[in-house]
Amino acid sequence: MIQAAAETFAINAQVGSQGRTLLGNKASKIFGPLKNSLILLRDGELKVAILTSHFLTHYYPISNLLRDRVGKALGIPKEQVLCFSSHNHCAVKLNNNQYHIGKVMPDYIVPEEELTWEGKEMLKGYLAAAGRLSSRLVDVTVRYGTGHERRITHNRKGRRADGTTYLMREEDRLLLGEDFSGDIDDDAFVVGFFDAKNQPVTMIGHFTGHPVTAFHCDHPIVHGEFSQVACDDLSEAFGGIPVAFLQGCAGDTNSKGLLSLLTAEENVRRAEKYGHQLGETFQAIARNLQTSVRNDIRLLWQTVTLPFREVPPAEELAARLAKAEAFIERCNQGNALETRVCDGLNVPSNMSLPYRRRLIEPIRDWLAWTLSLYRENRLHEAPTSVSLLTVVLRVGDVGIAAMPCEPLLGIGRQIKRSSPTPLTLPCGYMNDTSLGYIPDGPNCEDLDYVSGFYRYTPTMLPYLQPAGDRLASAAVAGLKATLK
Repeated sequence: MIQAAAETFAINAQVGSQGRTLLGNKASKIFGPLKNSLILLRDGELKVAILTSHFLTHYYPISNLLRDRVGKALGIPKEQVLCFSSHNHCAVKLNNNQYHIGKVMPDYIVPEEELTWEGKEMLKGYLAAAGRLSSRLVDVTVRYGTGHERRITHNRKGRRADGTTYLMREEDRLLLGEDFSGDIDDDAFVVGFFDAKNQPVTMIGHFTGHPVTAFHCDHPIVHGEFSQVACDDLSEAFGGIPVAFLQGCAGDTNSKGLLSLLTAEENVRRAEKYGHQLGETFQAIARNLQTSVRNDIRLLWQTVTLPFREVPPAEELAARLAKAEAFIERCNQGNALETRVCDGLNVPSNMSLPYRRRLIEPIRDWLAWTLSLYRENRLHEAPTSVSLLTVVLRVGDVGIAAMPCEPLLGIGRQIKRSSPTPLTLPCGYMNDTSLGYIPDGPNCEDLDYVSGFYRYTPTMLPYLQPAGDRLASAAVAGLKATLK
């Protein structure tokens, strides 16, 4: 018999805290608190804790701290604590030090003294919740349902007539039409846990799309974005119950509005409109849930290895490096007209020159590093693969396939299409995203931001097909194993 208990708490970020930005810009406006949830599940001797947040918790230094401390408070190992983020961009940092992109630190726990004020409040809130939930566990039945929502998101991978690809920000999207969405994953899911009196104890909402409606890299603000608004609406519709959010395979999917030309207030209003639309969809799903046949829990960790292609040719690397260095120099000279495209990346007109420079500097460094493998006769040192620690959690008929990265939607589709569980939630942003975007096979050879993110690391090379499709295959195999 499954038991469940849950709690949600809010943190009011401080004005002046560091936003999600490469330039260290401070959050200038706070549009409400950011919320965090803890769901505790039990099946016999097995306990599993699910932490979800509308802050950015998906870096091992932070997630390991939360999982370790919450696990100890609950008397379970951190391997039975899963940490998910909605990937809300309108948040502030939890750790004073910069996270290491491309450097996986699966065992590192950040010292508590390095936490920001918000990070300390989060840890305190989770530990307080953990201290209360064990005594609140009640027998529950699992119920679930599916709906669709197409008004909020768009596929952010643009394709030009010459076959090249680019990251589609709001001004790019509007060129294709006000209502342009493209190829999106419009599935919306709700999972509910109901007690013996047929009352919901807690619910989980799942949707796929970067929460970036109100985000601007040069002008950070704090807002819960559409994901939190939707959870609040679902919570209110069922008497204020805790509602957690799980983010799908959103690597190539944005909410509409990224780096919009609107004011911060206008962008927040639009994020709230989208949130209410998703909340409306969540509520409709929640009123028509079906009951799980199974009533048990299984948890399985897996390591998935993704191979790299060979180092690109030296001549190609040298030519691209020269162009990147020239781009950075034009930024330094204040040239806003000729600093819009470089090495597959495009920038919007309302991005500052210092930010454009910071976008290209890591790519310049990556090109210099890979070229040095030739010049210094070190090709034998080139990395050949990267490994990810993934997890599948089956709760009754509901399968959760969680990945420590930003998977593209094609990966999630493969998981849902082949999964043996009646409902399957493919999730990114679990525990860590230091490896950034993982493309599926058809998208792994382009140079746009999401397909070529390996260039933002000092440790990775282009993926070899089938690339992230291996994550999907492993997830499906893992879910099948939980049914044995």
